[in-house]
Amino acid sequence: MKTSLNFSWKFVPDFQSAYLKKFPEKYQEVNIPHNAFEVPYNYFNENDYQKVVTYEKVFDIENYNKNRRYFVRFDGFMVQAHIYFNNEDLGNHISVYNPVEIEISKFAKEKDNHLIVVLDTREDKDIPPFGFALDYVTYSGIYREVYLVSEPQTYLRNIYVHGDSKGNIDIIYDKVGNDEINIKHRLLKDDIVIYETNKDQFKIDNPELWDLDHPNLYTLETSIEVNNKKETYKTRFGFRDIEFTKHGFYLNGDKVKLVGLNRHQGYPYIGYAASKSLQEDDANILKFEAGVNIVRTSHYPQSEHFLNRCDEIGLLTLNEIPGWQHLGTSEKWKETCLNNTKSMVLTQRNHPSLVAHGVRVDESVDNHDLYSKTNEIAHTLDKYRPTIGVRNFTDSELLEDIYGYNDFSCNSLKVGLTPKPIKRGNKPLLITEYMGHMDPLRNLSDEQRRIEVALRHAKVINDNYKYDEVCGAIGWCFADYHTHVDFGSGDHICPHGVFDLYRNPKYSAYIYASQQDKTPVLKVLSNMKPGDAPAAVFNDIYVATNCDYLELYKNDEFVKRFEANHKMFESLKHPPILLDDIVGETFKVSKFPPKARKTMAYMLSYAAIHGYGPQMPLRIKLYLAYSMMRYKISYTELVGYWNEYVGSWGGMAKTYKVIGYNSVHQITLMS
Repeated sequence: MKTSLNFSWKFVPDFQSAYLKKFPEKYQEVNIPHNAFEVPYNYFNENDYQKVVTYEKVFDIENYNKNRRYFVRFDGFMVQAHIYFNNEDLGNHISVYNPVEIEISKFAKEKDNHLIVVLDTREDKDIPPFGFALDYVTYSGIYREVYLVSEPQTYLRNIYVHGDSKGNIDIIYDKVGNDEINIKHRLLKDDIVIYETNKDQFKIDNPELWDLDHPNLYTLETSIEVNNKKETYKTRFGFRDIEFTKHGFYLNGDKVKLVGLNRHQGYPYIGYAASKSLQEDDANILKFEAGVNIVRTSHYPQSEHFLNRCDEIGLLTLNEIPGWQHLGTSEKWKETCLNNTKSMVLTQRNHPSLVAHGVRVDESVDNHDLYSKTNEIAHTLDKYRPTIGVRNFTDSELLEDIYGYNDFSCNSLKVGLTPKPIKRGNKPLLITEYMGHMDPLRNLSDEQRRIEVALRHAKVINDNYKYDEVCGAIGWCFADYHTHVDFGSGDHICPHGVFDLYRNPKYSAYIYASQQDKTPVLKVLSNMKPGDAPAAVFNDIYVATNCDYLELYKNDEFVKRFEANHKMFESLKHPPILLDDIVGETFKVSKFPPKARKTMAYMLSYAAIHGYGPQMPLRIKLYLAYSMMRYKISYTELVGYWNEYVGSWGGMAKTYKVIGYNSVHQITLMS
């Protein structure tokens, strides 16, 4: 049984030994999750949140029974904590990103239990992910929930339920204690019991499978009878098969191209101390706004609330042990790394959304001894999932089941991915990062750069679909994040996300969203305001959309119909659509015959989009000169055409409207 201990804690932003005997009278009352020090949006000092702080919680134990066992469970605190309970020293415990559970049975009582947490939030070089420069900020505080756990003297822990597409169920657990127990399992779907047994392996007929579109979930209710008393545990899971091969990824036998983003779990001001609803909201944004089908929880295990929501909505996940590039040399660092692997697998293996365990520190050098052990731990504790190791070099020792590779070869629109030179034998290949630092930008960056970066994301997604031997590609990254001054842009913000730190979409986000068909997407990757364009020239105007074709209107007058051009993005289902004519059929000057009218409209539009003057192609200059002579157009008339049909700096603003059509949706966008 689990009871919340999340409300009405006392907090002071320092520690003195006297606090262990008498907590200070001046304290702040806080609730968990809690960020010990509010982090400014930017330009903060990393030392401001790396301190030793103190928490106290006084609580009663409802229905206290001295014959039961009691534990305090912390789902996550940063970095390590010395725990005191009812004046007893319960030692130092490392959490960082994994849960910590401490038994308090010997010292627990019915009323006025005193729990003191002396939390050291400083980076420790002997604890992963620390030891060298780190490209993310770890904040501070008891940033995940705290619970009181009550168990009988003999109980079950680490219950794991695996269900496959044929209806086979395998139940694995650890029994703690010496009493004999009787076990009974009840399988529930939508709170209705559909099967009962006392066996740990059984099969049901025609299970409703968990997949991306129908994330069906079941609950296994496991009851044990100990000394004539009943204890019940509930475990949620799904029936599904996963398989990574050198030819791609398969879910329930169907090939699925993985298209995803990496996620850091930080938020503005509150750091890691995000509520359940915020954790769920990130999963919703990734699935329903960005339209991706997988998220890599880089570079550490993340909130159970986030993973639970991924289970519920059909968003695949890939976990990873804490770390980035650096491998510590001390025995404490290595031992903690192995403990992290064990804790991560035991905590997360029931999630049907989870497709592989990341058992290698991201972008670290080879270490045969360490990574042989992390692989062995993962395979021993979870025989149903493959392991993956992520690296950024191609001549790496491959101990894991999947070759994870960070491919940053996209530095223009000419190259997206380059998977062929990667030596991986017959093992599957998953691109685990791309873009990111190759062209960082913010929502307020120059518009042409924002368009360029969005198109480069499209190029990588295009190549992801093009190469059958690639299981998928996961972009860097979902949202901007706080990072150390070593890696930020001078303000402690790493602007690599397709969303900003507040989860507002950048142009790149719409490229991802437009590749699905469930939700209509139509986003003009330009504000079409000449005052925001260099020399008042628009340059190429692209629309991220999943529509079949678009219609452009200017001041409510039809301009032209535009369809997707697959030449640049031959493998995308919905490539960005180029609006290469903003004059079109609005040019109706009667002195021109129909063919010449179209040509004149094209020349005006070309100048508006690409600029006029020396940079104009010679063919357009020559035809313009010919037209002025052939149809007796004065320079004043030509300027008049420009002002009327194009408009620019100093003229009356034009209102553009784009309407998108497909077989399901009609969307109107005003610009």
